[in-house]
Amino acid sequence: MKKHNLLKFPIQHLDLNNIGDLDQLLRGFEATSYQSRNLAKSRIVLQNMVRDEKATIFLGIAGAVVPGGLRKVIRDMIKNHIVDVLVSTGANLTHDFIEAMGYHHYVGSAHVDDKVLEDLKIDRIYDTYVDNQEFETVELTISKFASELEPRSYSSREFLAFLGSKVEDPDSILHTAYEEGVPVFCPALCDSAIGIGLTHLYAQKDSNGQGQGPFIDQIRDNYEIAQIKLKSEETGAIYVGGGVPKNYIQQLEPLLDTMGYRDVNGHKYAIQITTDDPKWGGLSGCTFEEAQSWGKISKEAQMATVYIDSTIGLPLIVGAFLQSNKNFVRYRNFSWVGDQLERIGR
Repeated sequence: MKKHNLLKFPIQHLDLNNIGDLDQLLRGFEATSYQSRNLAKSRIVLQNMVRDEKATIFLGIAGAVVPGGLRKVIRDMIKNHIVDVLVSTGANLTHDFIEAMGYHHYVGSAHVDDKVLEDLKIDRIYDTYVDNQEFETVELTISKFASELEPRSYSSREFLAFLGSKVEDPDSILHTAYEEGVPVFCPALCDSAIGIGLTHLYAQKDSNGQGQGPFIDQIRDNYEIAQIKLKSEETGAIYVGGGVPKNYIQQLEPLLDTMGYRDVNGHKYAIQITTDDPKWGGLSGCTFEEAQSWGKISKEAQMATVYIDSTIGLPLIVGAFLQSNKNFVRYRNFSWVGDQLERIGR
C-alpha cells in the first residue's frame, strides 16, 4: 500500500459535450465515482460475458419490472440473445401477458386514496395503475388456455413456452422467448395470477373428484435448469432485483454438487442491479463475495454490482451494449426431449 500507487488515477470529470450516446456515457462513467462507476463496470462485465462464446447467460428478474416500463428492454435482451435463459417471478410474466392481451398499465400516483381505488377496482403498484377487471380476465384466459393441455405434470419451462405460443404480441417477453427458443423458468409460479388461473382450472373437479388441468412440477424445474448449467462450459448471471429468481440461479452449483457433480464451477460472470442493502442479511442485497463463500460464484469471476433503481440502471447498461454492438450476432438453442436436455447448440 504505497501512497503513489493509490494516487495514480485522477477522477475524470464527465464532459457532456463529448457524450453522443449511452455507450459513450457509460464509458465516461469509468473514471467517475459512486454508482456511475459501478454502472460502467456493469457495462464492461456484460460486454465480456456476452462475447464469451462458451458462456450461457441467465437473467433473473424480480420486483415490478414490467409495470415499471422495462418490458421491451427484457424482450430486446431475449431477441438479441444477450441472455439465454430467463428466470422470473410469476408477477412479471403475468404483467407481460396482460399487455400481450391488449391491456395496459397506466401512469398513476403514489399519493392517492387507495380505498377509493379499491372501490373503482383499480390496483396500484406504487405509481402505476392496473384495471383489476382486466386482471380477472387474464386469470380466466390462462385457465381456458391451460384446459387445452393434456392433464399431466409440466415444468414451468414447458408450460410457459406453451403460454408464449398462445399470444402474438411481438413485444411480449413470453412470446419472444418462445420464438427464440429461450427457456423461461418460474420457480414460484403459484405466487401470481398465472397460478391463480391454473388454480381456477384445478378447482373444476372431474367425476372422480380429481383436480383438472396441467400440474406444474417445480422439482422437474430444478432438474431441467440444472442440466443447462451442467451442459454449459461457462455461465454468467444478470440479476435485476433479487428474491427467488436470484437465489434460483445462484443455487445451481450447490444443486449439482448435491446431485453428485463435484467439479462444477460457480458463475464466471455476474451483474446485479439492486436497491437492497447487504447489511440486513437478505438475499436480494447479498454481495457476490458472500456468494463466493458458497461456491455459487467462481473465485475468479468478473463481477459488478450497482445500487440503483432497475428502471434506470438496466436500460442504461443494455442500451449502451446494443448501441456499441449493432452487428453482433449471438445465438443459443436448447434441444429438449421431455425433461432431458440433449444439447445446447450455438
